[in-house]
Formats: sequence, structure tokens, C-alpha cells
Amino acid sequence: MSEPSTERGPVRKKRGGRCEGCGLHLHLCLCAEFPKVRMAAKLMVVQHIGERFKPTNTGRLLARMVNDASLTFFGMREPPFDTTAFEQSDVVWHNIFPRDGAPVLNAAQLAAMQTEAGEDRRLGFVVLDGTWHQCSRMSRRVPKVKDLPCIALPDGPPSRWGVRTQHDVRGLSTFEAGIRLVSLLEGPEVAKPLQTIFHEIAARLLFMKGKLRQPEVPAQWRTDVLPELAG
Repeated sequence: MSEPSTERGPVRKKRGGRCEGCGLHLHLCLCAEFPKVRMAAKLMVVQHIGERFKPTNTGRLLARMVNDASLTFFGMREPPFDTTAFEQSDVVWHNIFPRDGAPVLNAAQLAAMQTEAGEDRRLGFVVLDGTWHQCSRMSRRVPKVKDLPCIALPDGPPSRWGVRTQHDVRGLSTFEAGIRLVSLLEGPEVAKPLQTIFHEIAARLLFMKGKLRQPEVPAQWRTDVLPELAG
């Protein structure tokens, strides 16, 4: 394993193009190792159209690895944003976004949300996918989503997605936000496979960009502790 360095690694030539599934160079592809985790709540990733074809986008990867998750797009002229899922009566939706005044997801908050949903409906969570600026705008503009109550995630491990620059201290990649949500709702053991594969993807992308000397997960990442809801 290697420690992250402030020095840039050697310049590397592209080798064989990128995998369309994971965005890594073909010889580093991790698609065969993608886990599939189960979550009782419904998950919807609302992706800004500008992210759709970016190889460094993580929202599409999150949607592939969580059961019953869906991916939809916002920002296209045609067709209009599909609000069908939000009009179904069997899911009570919440938006995971740290808007001012948004309560932090904790045990008491989750219990209140479950009580409000009742026995016949399940909870649903929207995770916005884009830059911080895009997500902030989407939280106020996406039809139906803009009217959902916002929930903030509690603090957790620092972002390891160094392939993009974060302009807000609260910024996480979409995948990291999803890992944190799964950990809170289902427990760290359920979320651990997501964290493991994310670390592998992040390390290999950083290697591709010359920011790590080896395509291996740095030792200190392995000590990241996932959050969980207290009793």
C-alpha cells in the first residue's frame, strides 16, 4: 500500500481507453467486483444532465449497487423531468441535502419519519448528483423534489474523492453520501462493501491522474469509521 503524497506521481499514458461501467482504464476495471446491498428505504439519484457522460461521476455507480435504486436526469429540454415516482402514495420522500435549517438524520429524526410514514408506506430518499452549485440549484428547482423536506447527513469520514475539487467543506461525492445514508439506515456492516469498493475506485482513479503512485487503497483510508444511529 502507499500513502497519499503531495507530490504528483509520474505521468502515465492512457492505456486501452476507459471502461464504460466504472470509468477506470480497462486494465483497472472493477465492474466484476461491484457489490449489491439491500436497503429497506427507496433510493433515487437525481442526476444533473451535465454529469451523465462524465467518467468521474459516482451517482450512476451508487444506483447500480443499491437494490431498488433508480437514476433519473434533470436539466434536459426534452423530455421533461419525470415526477411519476413522487406521485405514488406508497413512499414518503425526503431530500438528502444540507439546506439551512435541515434537521440532521439521527435516531429520533428517523423514528419520527417512520411514524409519519406509517406501516403501509416506506421511506424514500433523494440524493442529488452534480457539483455543489448544481445540487444547490436542483434542490430549489427540480419539480416535486424542491417541495420535499430536506434532511442533512451527520458528520463522517472525510471525502476520499480527490479526483474532483470540493468547494464546500460539507461536500461529498454522491457515492459517499449514499454510503453514509446506507450506514445510518441499515448499519455499518451493510454499508461496508460499498465503502470498500468506493475506496478501490477512488484509489485507482487517483493513480490514473498521477495523484497516487500505486493503484492501491492508502492505509489511512482503511481506518475510516462509518456513522451509525445510536440505539
